[in-house]
Amino acid sequence: MANFRLAIETTLFAQLTLGEALQKSSACGFAMVEVGLSHFDACAAGTADVEGLEELLSLNGLGVAALFALPGWDPLKRTKSSLGISSPDEARRAKAVGQMGHALGVARRLGCKSLVSEFSGDMDDTRASQRSFVKSIGELLPELHDDGVEILFEAHPGDFVEDSFDAVDLLRSFRSRHIGYNYCVPHTFNLGHRPRDIVRNAKGLLRYAHFADTLMPSRIFFSPTHPPKVKPHLHMIPGQGDVDMEEVISSLADAGFDGYLAAQPFSNSDDPVKAAKRTKAAMVRMIAGIKQGQKSLVAGKS
Repeated sequence: MANFRLAIETTLFAQLTLGEALQKSSACGFAMVEVGLSHFDACAAGTADVEGLEELLSLNGLGVAALFALPGWDPLKRTKSSLGISSPDEARRAKAVGQMGHALGVARRLGCKSLVSEFSGDMDDTRASQRSFVKSIGELLPELHDDGVEILFEAHPGDFVEDSFDAVDLLRSFRSRHIGYNYCVPHTFNLGHRPRDIVRNAKGLLRYAHFADTLMPSRIFFSPTHPPKVKPHLHMIPGQGDVDMEEVISSLADAGFDGYLAAQPFSNSDDPVKAAKRTKAAMVRMIAGIKQGQKSLVAGKS
């Protein structure tokens, strides 16, 4: 039986300070948080930053489900300034590996066992990006084993790998319990497969999920004269979009998922408290329905 654990990603409260974001997360009923890039850069955090985060977590009675670690993050522009550990440029790749190694040390200091990250790389040069990714993971694995930390990668729209099956095949090739997959549910229509197939294919490697809804890309309007290179997606309250969220939850339950579901309704940042509460209510309702169904099934067999 699945053991769902709930968390919230602090980027929903991007307009607030870190302290305010943690306070709101706690007030919305969450005991665990994923600390997002809008508030804390694990790849560059200094001793004072880590101590400040520790103090604020303790003040609000919160634990850390994961840290989002993304080498090359530009906090001013709030975007990636490099192609990260998958960069075909050797100097930039090596620098990103060092930054990810720093994030591992930060996670260890905070008692956090999971870093969440993206594949990054160049979608126009997938072979070179994959070679760089493989080399980088090879360099990070010894430190991952020593720290007891895992890195959970999501296939992000615009990365060198967007298809969920391709991403899982690559991650599985490392044969390491310290490398895993994060199913970012609002990326579903970019991942190339139905939720049930995404979950089934990643079984054994899937240890985390970002939970939010999205519209199908064809329903997100843009200029037909200038179609986007990367299919657009949103991060909506469950039930507001086109993803079959019930299928997501039931598939995770069938797979015996025991990781965190991290709420990520970023598209509702105009009223983040309402979005957080509505997302948690939807999560609790769907999980309760699955558990009730599982109990009924067990009772029927007895």
